[in-house]
Amino acid sequence: MIRFLAAASLLLMLGACSPLPAQPAAGKPSPAGPPPPPMPDDGIVCPADVRLCPDGSYVSRDPARGCAFNPCPGERPQ
Repeated sequence: MIRFLAAASLLLMLGACSPLPAQPAAGKPSPAGPPPPPMPDDGIVCPADVRLCPDGSYVSRDPARGCAFNPCPGERPQ
């Protein structure tokens, strides 16, 4: 009896660990997943570099000005 239960449990475990993938029933294709969400349109993305100003501070690029560097403190905008 114990051998029968051991054999049955072994077959059950081997059947559960089958490497074969499950196939759709009756040859029907599996349904397509939902479409991916739309990507947000954030406009221009500037490089992440910075410019060193004469006073030792740094300024980044401005997407509103075509990715030109922001003016340094005390400098006129171009």
